[in-house]
Amino acid sequence: MSLSKKPICLLLLSLILIPQVNAIPSGNTTPPSGWKYNSGYWHDSWGITRNSAEGSDGSDGYLPKLASETLGINKELAYKIGERFLNTYSDSNSRADAILKYIQKWTEYGYDSDNVVIGGQAQDEWAWNADEMAHAFDENLGKVAIGDCEDMAFLGFTIYSGAGFDTAVIDAPEHCALLIWLPDYPNANQYWELSQDNRGAGWIWVEATGPTNPVGWTPSDFSNGDWTAYTLANGVYTQRQPVQTQSDGTGGTDGIDLQLIISIIFFIFFIISKILRR
Repeated sequence: MSLSKKPICLLLLSLILIPQVNAIPSGNTTPPSGWKYNSGYWHDSWGITRNSAEGSDGSDGYLPKLASETLGINKELAYKIGERFLNTYSDSNSRADAILKYIQKWTEYGYDSDNVVIGGQAQDEWAWNADEMAHAFDENLGKVAIGDCEDMAFLGFTIYSGAGFDTAVIDAPEHCALLIWLPDYPNANQYWELSQDNRGAGWIWVEATGPTNPVGWTPSDFSNGDWTAYTLANGVYTQRQPVQTQSDGTGGTDGIDLQLIISIIFFIFFIISKILRR
């Protein structure tokens, strides 16, 4: 066998032997019975508008009320996933880390317009509830579900709730994310206090849209607190504003941290080049 053919053969062998992870659209692209379509908007059987965050025609928008479809008497697969983590990890910090890594592993970011077709029409905006997302990925078959920020936020909301965390959905400009109450978590770059919560700064940001985002990393675009958080208790949503932030400068590689890393890399290359010239 010639040397030029060996890499090709090895590549083909690896494709056969290594399990592949396939991405599939989240949820069911066929409207379930009981859904209604009116003037460009789809309303589910709970009366929530799936292709509008604000709602229309007397129906509630999906922010934040879509979370109710997978909690309480409606809890199903996503909540059970959370309970599994609760029974597996006694330490809340380790549990929080494990849940985010799980969501990042089994979901993939994708635009609604490229992945959601309802009633034969591509949807520019769409939200899946947590159970629809949970049923869309398959750990045994290596299939991940495609969704965008609100899909991952609602999935995380229910899983973290099932795992024993207080949770809040974040409605930010052109974005949706999640907060969990975890004041003892050691590595957050910001700890948030919410209005009318009276517990101080202990809410931390959870962002699953990036495959390597750590728990507690608030992106710099939202570190000014220009967003709203919704908590859910006893079936009632409470709108809360961030009133105080506490930052320790750790967490994700953002802003000055990224610049520092780049500078270190260039310095290492400079030293190596000097050594090689000798």
